[in-house]
Amino acid sequence: MTEYNKLNRWTFGVNSDKLVKLVLKGKKTATTSLYEIDCLPKVDDISILTDSKDNNICIVKTKDVIVTEFKNITWDLAKLEGENKTLDEWKKVHIDYFNKIDSNFNENTKVIFEIFEVIKKCK
Repeated sequence: MTEYNKLNRWTFGVNSDKLVKLVLKGKKTATTSLYEIDCLPKVDDISILTDSKDNNICIVKTKDVIVTEFKNITWDLAKLEGENKTLDEWKKVHIDYFNKIDSNFNENTKVIFEIFEVIKKCK
């Protein structure tokens, strides 16, 4: 797998194996992270998504990057994450998670909303 050596590798902060399965099924095509903590991806970036055991699962390409305050995430965006049934549920889950990372997190905190596509499965 030498072709993968130069690509950034990443996984989800929580429930990574469950979320990786959603990606492979095509149900999860986006993720949200904290602007002040995470690296800002660029459109057309290519990276490797891994599972909780650090196995390469698939190669993804960034299709869009939106930097905005958390309160500006709409249901049209949030549902791309494929995890929740409503915007309120999505917000609660993310607020709980982000508060564990940054105790100052609030609705005005800047986030990175990244939309991606799987371009190759590694297995």
